[in-house]
Amino acid sequence: MYNENDAIFYWLWLVDVFGPGNNRIWEVLSHFDNDPIAAYKALQEKDCKYITKSEYKNVCNTFFESMYDLMDYCNLNNYNVISIDDERYPQRLKEIFNPPAVLFCMGDPSFINNEVVLTVVGTRKPSDYSMEFARKICAELVKSGVVLASGFALGIDSAAHRAALKANSKTVAVLGCGLNVNYPSQNAEIKKVIAVHGAVITEFFPGTRPEGKNFPQRNRILSGISLGTLVVEASQRSGALITADFAMNQGRDVFCVPPADLFDQRYAGVIRLIREGAIPTFSHLDVLFEYYENFSHKLVSVNPFSDYSSSEEFFKEKPYHIIESNAKQNSNLKVSTEKEDNISEEKVFDFSEYSDIQKAIITVLQNGGSLTPDEISALTGRDISSVLSELTELEINGDIIKNPGQRYSV
Repeated sequence: MYNENDAIFYWLWLVDVFGPGNNRIWEVLSHFDNDPIAAYKALQEKDCKYITKSEYKNVCNTFFESMYDLMDYCNLNNYNVISIDDERYPQRLKEIFNPPAVLFCMGDPSFINNEVVLTVVGTRKPSDYSMEFARKICAELVKSGVVLASGFALGIDSAAHRAALKANSKTVAVLGCGLNVNYPSQNAEIKKVIAVHGAVITEFFPGTRPEGKNFPQRNRILSGISLGTLVVEASQRSGALITADFAMNQGRDVFCVPPADLFDQRYAGVIRLIREGAIPTFSHLDVLFEYYENFSHKLVSVNPFSDYSSSEEFFKEKPYHIIESNAKQNSNLKVSTEKEDNISEEKVFDFSEYSDIQKAIITVLQNGGSLTPDEISALTGRDISSVLSELTELEINGDIIKNPGQRYSV
């Protein structure tokens, strides 16, 4: 039996009423000294002046007793449910605008409060240069005592998590879906391993699917739990830029790996961030410089103020052959001008970067305009579950757009 006066149930109820990530929770709670129990009691009144009619409708349709069922499910699956007033809640996350009221966790995230946490983000389809650099710098950062956080996606995110796991270090994965949803499916096997060596966290209720709108919302948590964010590779439309922008707005550091080719549009987002004041990052020492003075007790076996020899070691095997290869591949790339950027042009897809089903989806959307998932499934001959999964991936990458009425277009 649960204690009905336990605040966690009221926090869960409020999140269910307003939705995860909705700042209205905090606007309403401000009238009740951030007391979820007092807010719950007041919102039961039909003429409550602090909520809209549609919000009151949600109040009427959200049953407090269902929070007990939710907690039963979480306990059965060993999920920790942590509200913002729980001592295990990451302290840095409390400091941001619109912090999540509740976190669902695999593992105990309380260690985050005592660590030098760096968020690592980048594209899901990195160049060879970026992937090799990510693996190398993440390995050095972990060896130096830094805890890496990332978004559990393919590409750069996975490189960060796997570098930490390889060194038996803690790592934090922040999801854009429920804990019981394996997305991306390719990373399903490491989710439990991360929970043992760190924590997997999300603000989304169990069962929440990985919709495109969830990931920009998730990114404020990624930047919020860390001291800084490292962007390894990002185009102008990359979701990694959202995380970097959140970090800047939260007063956190932003680091950027310099591009392999200034004329390659895959690095356009990184170039923008460096112009705006991000810290160019040539090795792990550039990160350690920022934190050594305050966290020397956490950063082991390295002093960035005197250990330049390790920087030479870092670059001894730098993939120059990859940079040269990239330069040759991209020598014919068109350099966009400011004038050209303002002209709306049909997107040209390099199908070598996409799976067969993604190619089929893009092709039918190019030919058919705005289509529903069922229509796409019929036209491509693929099952609906596979189509929905790939639509989410393509939407996150900025390849397609989700329109009103559950319709998608290029």
